[in-house]
Amino acid sequence: MTEQDTSPWGDEPVVVADEAIVVQTSGPSLLARSAAEAGGTFILVFMGVGAALFSGVLQWGALAVPFGFALGVIIAALIFGGISGAHLNPAVTFGVWIAGRFPGRDVAPYIVAQVIGATAAAGMFSLLVANNALYDQLGTTRAFISGASNGYGEHSPTQFGILSAALIEIVIAALLVSVVLSVTSVTNKAGAALAPFGIGLTVGFLVLIAIPFTNGALNPARATGTAIWSDIWALQQVWLFWAAPLIGGAVAGVLFRALGPKQDLLRYAVMETIVVVED
Repeated sequence: MTEQDTSPWGDEPVVVADEAIVVQTSGPSLLARSAAEAGGTFILVFMGVGAALFSGVLQWGALAVPFGFALGVIIAALIFGGISGAHLNPAVTFGVWIAGRFPGRDVAPYIVAQVIGATAAAGMFSLLVANNALYDQLGTTRAFISGASNGYGEHSPTQFGILSAALIEIVIAALLVSVVLSVTSVTNKAGAALAPFGIGLTVGFLVLIAIPFTNGALNPARATGTAIWSDIWALQQVWLFWAAPLIGGAVAGVLFRALGPKQDLLRYAVMETIVVVED
């Protein structure tokens, strides 16, 4: 019995058999994959944060923001999934690594690229708003971008404290990484085709749930991208939106490493061995 699968980090198809794995390791370089992560995260923040920034101004309704994030993930995954796996989120990269399905040497480059993409998207909105006199009526540009930033306490949309904010971010990150690990497993035959849509819808609904608590971070790169262009409080609180999602991602990664299909770990171990030999 064999099964063909495309790995979540953008390598060539992997053939999984009962006793052996044959791997073709040629594929995009780390630079190309990092660029794809930057571009994909730019799209995610462009659509999700863009919806968050302008839904209030244009009265788009409560579902506009989660729909923006969901569609942003779907589009980015469809464009870049075959290159980098379209993690688009440090919590996903960290969780997939903890699960034993992503090389540790690539974690930092992916995360740096994601933060760059998110910061560029938020910075573009900051530049555009700063050059539109109409938005002067809404306060400073930094105050406007702060409306889409993540916070707790007095900066939570409904005044949730730090413990509530941390708990909700841990839970939603764990759920997201669990979905990612499930749909990219070699045992999930329908996962590859449905992954962009399943992950995108998951992100949308998780953001919807988290908005009252933290404005829906879920993604440390997204939180950092807006915080850089916001009032100082956003940067002061952004640590939580790194710590909590990374903890959630790690929890999901540990559980899948311990309880998930052994074929996933075996496939990765063979790929790592071949890469080391080729190097």
